[in-house]
Amino acid sequence: MTPRENLLRTLRGEEPAWVPFAPNIWQWFEHHRGRGSLPAELAGCRDHVDALMAIGAEVFTRNHGGGVGMRDTTIQVAVEETVNHLGRRSLRRWTTPHGELREVIQEQAALTTYHTEEYLVKDWSRERDAVFAWQDQRRWEWNEAAFMELHQRVGERGVINVPVGHTPLKMLHWLFGLDGSCLFANDFLEDAQALCDRHWAGLRPWFVRLAADDRIQSTILMDNVDTPFYSPNLARRFWLPYVADASAIMAQAGKSLFVHACGKLARLAPIFAEAKVSGLEGISHAPLGDWSAAAAQHCHPGFVFVGGFSAREQTMLDDAGVDDFYRDYLGASQRRRFIFSASCQTAIDTPFARILRVRDLCREWGGRPG
Repeated sequence: MTPRENLLRTLRGEEPAWVPFAPNIWQWFEHHRGRGSLPAELAGCRDHVDALMAIGAEVFTRNHGGGVGMRDTTIQVAVEETVNHLGRRSLRRWTTPHGELREVIQEQAALTTYHTEEYLVKDWSRERDAVFAWQDQRRWEWNEAAFMELHQRVGERGVINVPVGHTPLKMLHWLFGLDGSCLFANDFLEDAQALCDRHWAGLRPWFVRLAADDRIQSTILMDNVDTPFYSPNLARRFWLPYVADASAIMAQAGKSLFVHACGKLARLAPIFAEAKVSGLEGISHAPLGDWSAAAAQHCHPGFVFVGGFSAREQTMLDDAGVDDFYRDYLGASQRRRFIFSASCQTAIDTPFARILRVRDLCREWGGRPG
């Protein structure tokens, strides 16, 4: 059996020949590649996908360019870039018929990440018409060429999890920030619903198209589900209907729909079950999260757990502590419907030897042939 066939068994909820080991090392790899500090074993790797295959891991990744993303059509963005002590600072402006919209993205070069310094929407009463005009001209498109390059390169070594935008609730976070989106949804409920419905009307056809494509077996919504960001009442209104819709589209074609998630998740478990999502990718256990693999695997029949390697095991425990933790953690989990991956990402200061040690622990527990 090939790794791809075994992953497909896992996605279908069948008994796997072994537990797949597919850690998310994208940020870790890019950080060390950019600094020339990759271990010798990975020096010739083009990207994290090559690195996964080099260490004998399966490929089940959301971090790649072969997904469905957004582009402007009639209102083009103007970008002004400067460099400060943190890294590149990008000021983005859209000039609409109803006024200018702007946002600021600040790179944190030392950490190989970024944050939003200024969100697009600051004053809804003033910017409402500009935001709707901006949203109406945006279009989703699939980078099929990038997907095909990856699909062919990976072959029988894994399954490409295709990113398909993000949910309407995540869209509100991108536009308003966390605090702003909560206040906006409560103060302007009808407008919030309109923004969400229009967002989904543009994205939904892509799930229909990808579900019908024989090359694709799994898709993922690029959210960051966590109860401090996704309170149950907001998730039920601005997340659940859309994710349930996408789940049904993919399930009818015998395919999977995941959502990226990390952090505190347990209180949202009934909503995940109601949405019948195939699984969540990046699940964190205590103390950084609150949902163990054993609990998540009982979310609903067929739910696939994707996670298990948090920053605590990556950088905060010694080898003996890692061994002790996984003896108990994995011992309480089912091998079925389990993909061993990172709880969000692999921390940039994770020793390479730790990644290999956890790989070997997963293989020993999961029954991977030598």
